[in-house]
Amino acid sequence: MALTADSSDYTTAIDSSSITENWIFELRNSTYTDGSANTQYMRLALTESGSGATKYHSFITNKPTIRESINLEKGTSSVSNLTIEVNNGTLANFSKTVAEEIYKSSGSRNYINRDVIIKSEIGGYTQTIYTGRLKDVKMSGQDKVTLVIAVHNPITDDILFPLYQSKAGNYFPVIYGAGVPETSTVSSPQFIDDAKVFPLQVDSLNNDRYQCLLHKSVSDGKLHYPIKDSYNEDGYPIFVPMDDDGSPEDASNDDYEGASNDTNRNVISTDLDLERSYKIRPQTVSDPSSVTGLTISNVGNAYDETGTGTVATFAFSSDASISPGGTYTMTDLPKEEHNISELKFHFTHQTASFSDTNGELTITLRVLAEWGGSSSYTQIQRTANAASTTTIFDLLDTGVFSSSLKAVPDNVKLFISFNNEPQDAGNGTANTATVTVKDMFFEFTTKIDPPLAADGTAEKLSKNSAVTNVKKLYTGADGLNRSWDTGNNVATIVEMHRDLLYRFAGYTTAPTNYSTLNTARASWLPRYYTNKSIKLKEVLNKCAFEGGFVFRFRPATNVGHYIFIPNSPTTQHYIRKQDITSLDISITPIDKLVTKRIMKYYTNPINDKPLLEQTSEDTTNAPRTTYNISSAEKVETTELKILAGGIGATNMGSGNKNDGFANYYNAITGLPKLIISTEIINAGDSSSARNDSGSSFYYMEVGDFVEFDNSNKLVEPFGDAFNGKQFIVVSLSRGIGSLKVTLREV
Repeated sequence: MALTADSSDYTTAIDSSSITENWIFELRNSTYTDGSANTQYMRLALTESGSGATKYHSFITNKPTIRESINLEKGTSSVSNLTIEVNNGTLANFSKTVAEEIYKSSGSRNYINRDVIIKSEIGGYTQTIYTGRLKDVKMSGQDKVTLVIAVHNPITDDILFPLYQSKAGNYFPVIYGAGVPETSTVSSPQFIDDAKVFPLQVDSLNNDRYQCLLHKSVSDGKLHYPIKDSYNEDGYPIFVPMDDDGSPEDASNDDYEGASNDTNRNVISTDLDLERSYKIRPQTVSDPSSVTGLTISNVGNAYDETGTGTVATFAFSSDASISPGGTYTMTDLPKEEHNISELKFHFTHQTASFSDTNGELTITLRVLAEWGGSSSYTQIQRTANAASTTTIFDLLDTGVFSSSLKAVPDNVKLFISFNNEPQDAGNGTANTATVTVKDMFFEFTTKIDPPLAADGTAEKLSKNSAVTNVKKLYTGADGLNRSWDTGNNVATIVEMHRDLLYRFAGYTTAPTNYSTLNTARASWLPRYYTNKSIKLKEVLNKCAFEGGFVFRFRPATNVGHYIFIPNSPTTQHYIRKQDITSLDISITPIDKLVTKRIMKYYTNPINDKPLLEQTSEDTTNAPRTTYNISSAEKVETTELKILAGGIGATNMGSGNKNDGFANYYNAITGLPKLIISTEIINAGDSSSARNDSGSSFYYMEVGDFVEFDNSNKLVEPFGDAFNGKQFIVVSLSRGIGSLKVTLREV
């Protein structure tokens, strides 16, 4: 966004026919209070201004430059320090030299790391163009003082987070993103395939319960345990919640280790046995094939969630024994790590269209389970139509499954068999039947059993290695709330960035352009957690890159500012041919293009590796064909550590640039863009919206959007026209009477 005028008088002065610009410097000290009547601060200038005690001394001998740039491809910004060389003259308001006043002023006037305000002065009116802090002072002999001024940035390299630790030295975690808990309990097992959880570190086994460090106070943070090597159909790992027989296992407390009511030190706990129950459908099923006399349709419906079912149809007019007929073989069953106390197989079946000429047609539904090469089975037989019936077989019942090892079987098979003997051959009448099978699933209950002492008695669970080996459990609670808006969870990656600034850097002011960017990033969802000490700056930079924006502190105001390219940018400056000099035009080098993107994203909470992957290519504009790019060239693989939603389209040349990560960066690096370097020299007449070169010169900032006034016959860039093209300011160097800029086509 362009600089806002301090006053209309300054804007009017720009339009005068004769303009002479001066820069004045106000070095504030520790006695100065913003907005107060205290005027006792050091005044320096390039050209003397004012008189008496409030005079700005023309002690500055060099021509300082303010340089700033942004990198759209990386989401970073930079602003240079500003150095001024000052004659060591005597200050009118202090009767001391510059060096004496800075280093050894009377009373409590301290200048180091205090504000330095730089203003552009025209016609006696001023406009703030830079707000920094005095960082370094040097003397060369008796006559020259060098001052180094830097924009104040509260995000320093030494800020680390998380902040709080337990007595064991473990950090209470920082978590962002939406969680989804499961609701299954021992008394009411449910299907579990929707969990979105975050890992929590086990800090202790106090009071015979796992005590896990939590990021905030929660009322529904029930702890979960993963089912080893099991994933749902979308590729997410499967978790089951623990059941504590009515104790408040899903609520946190803030009275841990004697830190009563400390909202920054929350814990959540669960019983050491980790008892849990759930329902789960088979993950790997070998579908049966149709055989002569037997047709099976919709085979996948036997174990999906539709409730439609698979249908096996028998029609035969001669003796036949189709056994086995249809066989569902269920493998890759959950690999439970703890003792199984219950394992049941559920399936629903129905027999219809049963036509038996001689009363000898038999349909058999057989369930067979195999453990380590041994197997046993149980079965149901039908000799007539039967209504829909749900059958439950206890696979751990050794009276039925004699080979049961009290463990998960290697596989479970469901056979559908038909026996049509005897049948009068050639009588022309076919025996028929249909069998519908649906909703096949397993029901598990599992927990850690206590170890046995030498005399066979149970010892304390805390002595079981299965307990002590558990280093983390998982919660489906949501991440942190917005620190500036109590009660609302951080929902977008932009909100996460702002919360980090607020929570850990102490920057509480709402950055400019925040609401617009946050609206554009409504579907760009974060998923982040850490319980390790990490630099705040590193995570903020990751947020900016993965969120498709640049964050900076505006040199003129020191207020945070978000920069991004909207779908339809609003032009803030129009530049005419007579406003510029030394125009250089180039095109994005081919080596800078990225025409295919591979995004790895959504960190697995079990092993911290990316779970999902998406490949996106611009098939609308087809730059790989246009620019003769081979299959392995211009392909960028990015591991997204934070962004879990808003990845973008697989055809990243379609839709709008802000639809997702792939779309946004394709708009920046997917096609060649014009890059212009020029110097704006003419303040000119700002009375016309399309001829506001005055405001361009004095109010332009990085991130502003610019158009060239094509009607002024500006040179055609490589045979193209400037008409309708927009550019963003990516670098700027401001000096007295000069504004050098680099513009990038958007």
